[in-house]
Amino acid sequence: MFIPIILILISLNCCNAQVATCKDDGDNNPPNVVSSNIIKSAVNPVWAQSAQNVNHDREHSIARTLAHFIANNGDIKVLAYSDDPPNLPPRNEKSKAKGVLLVDNRANDAAAWFVHTVPKFLAHLGGYSWPAAETPKGHMFLCLSLNEAHLNLVAKAIRYQEPFIYANNLSPELLNQHVELSNLITGAQIRVTPFLEHAKFATKAAAGAAANIQAFGKHTKSHSDMYAKVLKNKLAANIRIWAPSDTRSKSICKGQYQLRKIASPMQFADSLVSREADSAKWALVEQKNTVCLTTNDYTVGEKKIPGAAVCLENAGVYNAFSAAAFIAMRLTETIVILVLFKSCTAQVATCKDDNNAAVDW
Repeated sequence: MFIPIILILISLNCCNAQVATCKDDGDNNPPNVVSSNIIKSAVNPVWAQSAQNVNHDREHSIARTLAHFIANNGDIKVLAYSDDPPNLPPRNEKSKAKGVLLVDNRANDAAAWFVHTVPKFLAHLGGYSWPAAETPKGHMFLCLSLNEAHLNLVAKAIRYQEPFIYANNLSPELLNQHVELSNLITGAQIRVTPFLEHAKFATKAAAGAAANIQAFGKHTKSHSDMYAKVLKNKLAANIRIWAPSDTRSKSICKGQYQLRKIASPMQFADSLVSREADSAKWALVEQKNTVCLTTNDYTVGEKKIPGAAVCLENAGVYNAFSAAAFIAMRLTETIVILVLFKSCTAQVATCKDDNNAAVDW
């Protein structure tokens, strides 16, 4: 079966070259595994085939973005979490959250949040190594460039996801400044209902063109379904979901807001993909121009599983996903979403393209 990687680049111009922004591969071409497609920010964004392979150890967006995680840079402080980290046995069977925080430790106001779905991936200071077992599967990557003022919001949302932290060198100064980062690292207990965190912030951007982000953290104690209870109700909209489901978890066609399951296989970016081979999970929020990348299955048992959802409001990205979702077939793909927002000073803690070059919106 043909398994493409879908890479979405949402980026902004700015004045100086940087080393702390989400990156695509060579010359703004994003990476692929076996074969991949990319969608870039444009008036009418469309899917295009990419060139590089993510199983290579350099010159693609993921390696560029995480360059100061896989190799040492004293100016960049990091925190990484995964239920199945590299060089360790699976650590947390409940949480499925995987990601990396990068924070510029200098005077620059720069941070990045990179989330993904790949097990045994991204060893801190261990060089770039792609797990070969994951090549046939679909995966998801998302990179958001942030102002450091939003770190508390991001850290709190992650804390509700009950992650296992496998790498951390955040400085005492950063932890004192951002109390939720400290709570995340120390595993501060969550004791107050509704055991759900809903954070809202905007990405870092030039000329005020930031993307609106909503991040959800669903704690085990919430006993809530990520789709039917959390996303559908919190976003007050009809949603279409791409996630594994059981026979008891059906489409919801009654009530103010509906939930519909996307059938599998589905045609996506000129490729036919199936649910069974895909590790990516996502939801379309209708009439909100929003796509949510998630970690939960749509099953009864998942109500007891902590979960994450990161929702990006962007009409072009939404239209690209909805074009596939409204076809009465199924889909499986790897999704790499790099939300690139560049500021005007040299930095090393934001999302990057492959050649450290600014990418036009």
